[in-house]
Amino acid sequence: MIRKGVAVVVLGLVSLTACASTPESKPVAQQQETVVALKTAEIDDLGPVVTDVNGFTLYRFDGDKPNESTCDGECAASWPPATVPDENFTVEGVDKALVGSIVRKDGSRQLTVDGMPQYRFAKDEKPGETKGQGLQGKWFVTGKGGERTRLAARTGVIAGLGAVLTNDAGLTLYRFDGDKPGESTCDGKCAESWPAVTVEGEPRVKGVDPKLLGTITRKDGKKQLTVSNWAQYTFKNDTKPGEAKGVTVPQWFATAIDGKKAQQNKAIALTSATVKGLGVVATDKDGMTLYRFDDDTATPPASNCSGQCAVQWPPAYVSEGFQVQGVDPSLVGTIERDGKEQLTIAGYPQYLFSGDKVCGDANGQGVGGKWWATKADGSRAGQ
Repeated sequence: MIRKGVAVVVLGLVSLTACASTPESKPVAQQQETVVALKTAEIDDLGPVVTDVNGFTLYRFDGDKPNESTCDGECAASWPPATVPDENFTVEGVDKALVGSIVRKDGSRQLTVDGMPQYRFAKDEKPGETKGQGLQGKWFVTGKGGERTRLAARTGVIAGLGAVLTNDAGLTLYRFDGDKPGESTCDGKCAESWPAVTVEGEPRVKGVDPKLLGTITRKDGKKQLTVSNWAQYTFKNDTKPGEAKGVTVPQWFATAIDGKKAQQNKAIALTSATVKGLGVVATDKDGMTLYRFDDDTATPPASNCSGQCAVQWPPAYVSEGFQVQGVDPSLVGTIERDGKEQLTIAGYPQYLFSGDKVCGDANGQGVGGKWWATKADGSRAGQ
């Protein structure tokens, strides 16, 4: 995820007034030192979020209660609490009235925003990273107002269906023929199998036309996401990105990126999906990220990756008559390679990365300073 900008703050300590003393003078009470404990940053896809003083993203945990932390031991090792030495701190970019602190079992003082304890994620290695977002369906980046910050919808790829909408954890979104436009009829037992996709505030999206999005208010008062005015759901039996087990259930359909029912199309070989931190990139039919190599050429299209290179970076081959979705077909071509056809986008040969294991991985990004995920327009992602 790309970090657009950070609110600038002064990190130094408040100046202490130095006073000359005379034998007759009495000690002058010094001001207590204060530190900036929180600030904000603009994170692509998520908007303004809360960070610690060093710019590291802060998270809230759905397992906590207001002013009570339940994350200790191994949990706290993965999610270090955001702490301050005492109550004497200031904040930048966050409403001070929302900020407080609690004393943990170990005696340390943990910051709270809108009552919810705040944490870092141990695998965030630099400011602006949000690797903890959505983990376990309970950890979310803290928005500027203390709310959960999450994407309402993004794009993913299902083999045979192509590009579909997913939630921010990559789970497929569905629409129900038993509903009516602007109305949900799935409650009770139905909602246990088909959880409604709920949103807080304005829906945030990536790779989806925001004009298609809206909300309806459910009986429990929660706002449910709609796409093209159809209520959206996930399916309880889908446990990871790339699954769409719900399409086997009568009247239920995966939601295509235009809000319509996703239809079977096994000829799709090239499509696009939202990959965390990189935006919308080109993928193969299974949602695996495609890459381009700086040592290749686009004019004319030529590959310079062979031998061991091609073992680590397998060429993306396509069959005659393949179809394209989510990428401008005019940018797509092929080159002959070992009697097969290697895909090209904007002239650049396309590859997979052997280190990517599941759809949505982009572990090859930036390898050797020459390998880059391919955007839907053929350019280098993250550049």
